[in-house]
Amino acid sequence: MNLSKTIPVVLLVLILFSCKKQDQKATGVGDALIVCTKSGTTDVYGLNLYAYTYSAFKSVDVVSSADPGKKYTLKANQGINASFMLETPDSLYTATQPPAATFNFSAVFNDGSTNQFQDELTSKVIAPAIIDTCKFNPKTHMLRITWRPVTDADSYGVNILDGSTIVFGSQEFSNTISTYWISPNGGGWAAGFTPEIGKTYTVKLFAYLYEAQKTAYNLQCISISEASAVFGQ
Repeated sequence: MNLSKTIPVVLLVLILFSCKKQDQKATGVGDALIVCTKSGTTDVYGLNLYAYTYSAFKSVDVVSSADPGKKYTLKANQGINASFMLETPDSLYTATQPPAATFNFSAVFNDGSTNQFQDELTSKVIAPAIIDTCKFNPKTHMLRITWRPVTDADSYGVNILDGSTIVFGSQEFSNTISTYWISPNGGGWAAGFTPEIGKTYTVKLFAYLYEAQKTAYNLQCISISEASAVFGQ
């Protein structure tokens, strides 16, 4: 899953801002996380790897203690050399979740300097939310999304896609919320975009589980649920 579909844009900005404040030298932070979603009625899992810096990466390689003979090579996220990633393709998600492990990141920066950093991945995961409602309300002229709370989720986020293009991104919001309203004329929409009446869009609901540090770049698991929505109907 493309990072922009897995981590909403607002959260990615927070991650990079955190790196900017804490990281004035050629150093980086890494995050290994589990993504859980549905294939039919079965929960399936993928492993995503991210590295962030306020400098500029030239290359980032990662090795897991669970499989030290395998090297993961991260690539720049859409040309952003402060954010490198490697995400499991949808076709390679499996019913077996990634094992707990220590992930060792080795980074080379554009200035030739190097840095090594780690991230610990546990076996803890959260299930995709069960979406009960995803429907446009003609009385309020808003899209209403409701779901059942996800056990152990720290927070949630919502994206809306037009085909494969993200056209709406919410801010991250509290795990005490289980109803979310979206106005066709409100904030969060891509610049210049207005949802078309009668058109079907894909709604993605993200649930986030953080590591103990609970910083923006220390996620343990993201679960993703999908539903369809027709605006104006």
